[in-house]
Amino acid sequence: MNENTVFTYQNTIGQLVFKYDSPLWITDVDGMSSVEIDIAESRSTMQIGSSITAQSVRPRSFTLDGAIFEPIALVRERVLDIFAPQIPATLTVEQNGESWYLDVVPEKTPEITAGNGVQYFQARLYAAYPFWRTTASYATQVAGLTAMFKFPFYTGGSWWISRYSDSFFKTIENQGNMPVEFQVVFTARSAIENPELYHVDTGKRILIRKSMIAGERVAVSTVYGQKGVVHVSASGEVTNGFKYLSMDSDLSMTLIPGSNLLRIDAAVNREGLGVRLTAPKGVKSGV
Repeated sequence: MNENTVFTYQNTIGQLVFKYDSPLWITDVDGMSSVEIDIAESRSTMQIGSSITAQSVRPRSFTLDGAIFEPIALVRERVLDIFAPQIPATLTVEQNGESWYLDVVPEKTPEITAGNGVQYFQARLYAAYPFWRTTASYATQVAGLTAMFKFPFYTGGSWWISRYSDSFFKTIENQGNMPVEFQVVFTARSAIENPELYHVDTGKRILIRKSMIAGERVAVSTVYGQKGVVHVSASGEVTNGFKYLSMDSDLSMTLIPGSNLLRIDAAVNREGLGVRLTAPKGVKSGV
């Protein structure tokens, strides 16, 4: 591996950092840059070739090869403890100024060879969601109050702590090569009805069928493994808000690679709606 590449494996037990000139080093990764795709097809009489009817990306299974250096006994025990079976973990890769991660579980815990001075190991990891996501994320205000205050701060002239965005459209860039899932939070600054986020490019929407009072919030997640709706009342009570999601809402809604034009709306008092969207800056099929 490139000597500037740093791997971090972290779970509830602890953290392992693999980097050059450290007691742990990843020498090779098999399956880091590619994914496998299942393709369904159909054929008819006299047809040349076939017609693709469906495609699906398989979960990612990949192998880590590495080395353990002095103090071998201590580091070896640490590796075996943290690569524990059935414990979910995050594998993060830092390279070329970027940081990407996968949510993984061990498919095969480390097999470590005996030796003095250095010992070699091999482990296999499984990622149900196969795409790499950036650790950096967007947290953008689609509509509502946008923070303006920043340092350095000058007292002269006109300045704002925040400013209300009166545009109901927002363009967001997905810097990866795969669709990006996200979380969106609808906040009522005053009484509103039926807030909506609409993706102009794909025609997909998230619509909340509810009358909301000032201070009320609804958070919707399209993220793999976290899909759902949470309602927070003006008094702070948190409940399941799935019942407020309209039948034509699409929890598979994503930010497509490149530019995404989003529009916010409400059946009543659109000006009283604040919308904040959080998503990874990019998702890639391989790094």
